[in-house]
Amino acid sequence: MKADLLIALTGFLPAQVQAVDIKADTVRLAAHADSLRRTSPSIFQATSRHHSLDSLKAEVKRQLESRYGQHYGCASLSLTAICATLGVPQGPEGPLFTEKQLRGMSDSFSGGIGHTFDQGTCGALSGAIMALGFYASGDKPHHQKMAAEVFEAFNKQEGTVKCGDIYGKYHFDRCDGCNLCAIQKVIEVLYKNGDIQTSTVDFNSKTAYDAKSRN
Repeated sequence: MKADLLIALTGFLPAQVQAVDIKADTVRLAAHADSLRRTSPSIFQATSRHHSLDSLKAEVKRQLESRYGQHYGCASLSLTAICATLGVPQGPEGPLFTEKQLRGMSDSFSGGIGHTFDQGTCGALSGAIMALGFYASGDKPHHQKMAAEVFEAFNKQEGTVKCGDIYGKYHFDRCDGCNLCAIQKVIEVLYKNGDIQTSTVDFNSKTAYDAKSRN
């Protein structure tokens, strides 16, 4: 009876009404996300020639592996692999951050913080969250929600986020897996939230650099 009344009033079956409601909610959420991006743009615009999530994940993995054996800490491996994949804008005199500077700001997070290991958060996760902050648009609560999603995915895979717990069980044998989990999840979250542009923006021109500086 209720279904017949609903059809008479709306012209839709109950399942169709639910589908319409879901579509409307999706449109509203997308509009809200676009509004957040406009009012609170990211520090760096993430750009890539890779047009799929799988391709982006493969690229960040390649960037990670290309840095093995070069004395990077786990935090700097995460940060630099993501930045190399998504791009650090260029200023008139070169990148706004060089690889050396990215390493300098993140190396101390390796091994929990300063190789204290015990209670500190895994450096691979810390470095990845630093990168997330570069490329995520939106306000503080939105950033925290995205960071929490990365945190939960890492915790689910490793069973912990503590460096000491991971190191105590595996020593350094699990670090590569920690890095890969953290950086690929950051890429996934940014992609899902529309923060990765799949057309390359030329930040080498002074005009593009000046426009970026004003944001």
